Amino acid sequence: MKNDWPLIKRTLPGGLRTLLMPRREGETVTFMVLVGVGSRYETLRQSGLSHFLEHMFFKGTEKRPDKREIAESLDAVGAEFNAFTGEEVTAYYVKVAKEHLELGADVVSDILLRSIFPADEMEKEKGVIVEEIRMYTDNPMAHVQHLWNEAQFGGHPLGRRIDGSEKTVRAFKRQDLVRYVANHYHTRNAVVAVAGNFDEKKVGRMLDKLFADLVRGEETRPKAAPVKMPRQRFVAEQRRELDQTHMMVGVPGVDSRNKKRYAADLLSLILGGGMSSRLFMKVREEHGLAYSVKTASENYTDTGSFVTQAGLRSDKADFALKIIMEEMDKLMNEEVGEEELNKVKQMYRGRLVMGLEETNAVAVFAGIQQLLEKRLITPAQILEKVEAVSAEDVRGAAQELLDPSRRAVALLGPQKSTRAFEKQLV
Repeated sequence: MKNDWPLIKRTLPGGLRTLLMPRREGETVTFMVLVGVGSRYETLRQSGLSHFLEHMFFKGTEKRPDKREIAESLDAVGAEFNAFTGEEVTAYYVKVAKEHLELGADVVSDILLRSIFPADEMEKEKGVIVEEIRMYTDNPMAHVQHLWNEAQFGGHPLGRRIDGSEKTVRAFKRQDLVRYVANHYHTRNAVVAVAGNFDEKKVGRMLDKLFADLVRGEETRPKAAPVKMPRQRFVAEQRRELDQTHMMVGVPGVDSRNKKRYAADLLSLILGGGMSSRLFMKVREEHGLAYSVKTASENYTDTGSFVTQAGLRSDKADFALKIIMEEMDKLMNEEVGEEELNKVKQMYRGRLVMGLEETNAVAVFAGIQQLLEKRLITPAQILEKVEAVSAEDVRGAAQELLDPSRRAVALLGPQKSTRAFEKQLV
C-alpha cells in the first residue's frame, strides 16, 4: 500500500467539515454525509428514532415531494443510493459514475436539508420497520447479538437495539423527527466525505453552495458508557424450536483511541479471525461443533466489546464454551509465536487493503474517523502501528482483556436448563 493517501481537508464557514479524497484510477465517486448521532444518543422513549429518521429522509422533500422522484432520478443514472444507522453515526450516501456526481450530491443534500416527513408516509414506514424488527428477532444469528449488548451494557442506550422496539416505533410522531433533526443535524455535528474520480476545485465550490443552508450548531454528545461492565455475566433466551444454539462469549473491549487497540485487533484474529484461527481449528475442525465461529474486537468512542460468536450443536454447546474459555486462558498465559503473529499481521493488512478498494469504503473509513475522533490515521499509518505490535503486547492485551472475572455469555437456544453454561463463569 502506498504511503501517500490523497486528502484535502476543509472546514466550511459554518463549521461543516469536508474531506475530499481524489482517486484518478476509477470511474466512480461516492458522496457521503455522516452525522454524529445514532442509537446511543436516544432516550428510552426515543429508542429506534435515529434509524426511523434515516428511513424517513427518503420520503420526499420540498424540491422532490414525491418519493418516487428521488428514487427514479438516481435509478436513471445507475446510482447506488443508501444509508445506515449505527450506535454513534448515521450516514447517507450516493455512489455514481463520475459524470453524475452533481446530481447525486444534490439529492443527498436535498433530503437532509429539505425533507418534509409526510404523515401518511410515517404511518406506512412504521409498518415497514416493525417488520424489520421482527425479521432480525426471528434471525437467531442477529438476535443473539441483541442479547450480547444487553449483557454488556444493560439499560444503557448501547444495550438497546438500533431499530428500537415495536412499542417505541409505533409511538413516534412527526414532531419527534423534526425536533431530533434540530438537535443533531447541523454543521459541527456532521462530515461530508467525497471519494473517487472528481475535480477537487469544482466539488469544493459545489459543497459551498449545497450546504449553505445547513443549520449552524455544535457537536452533540451521547450518554457516557457504563463504568462497570459487563452489566450482566449471563443472559439467555430459550427458543425450543431452534436446531442450533447461538452463543456469544466475550469481555468489555477497548475504545477507538486506546493504545492497545491494534494488539486487541490482532488478538481477535488469532482467536477467531479466519479459517486457520485457533477457535476455528479447535471448535469446528477438531470437534465438529460449529459451522461458524468468529471473534471480533469492536470499538466505540469510550468503550468496546471483544467477543466470539458461534452457532453450535445444542447437545455440545456447553463443551464448546469450555473450549472457548480454555483458548482465552492460553492467550493470557502463553506468548504467541512469531510465525502466528506475522500471519495475523499479514491478514490484517490484506483485509484493510481489500476493504478500501471501493470508493464508498474509503468515504466511510475517513468520514467516521474525522467525525468521531477528530483525526484521520491513514492506512499506511495504521499498518505501521500494527507492525509494531509485539508478542508481548498481544499477551498483555489478553491478560488485561480476557480476565475470567470480566467474561460474559449470551445464549439463545432450546436448552431448558443453562446451569452447565453459568457454572463456567468464575
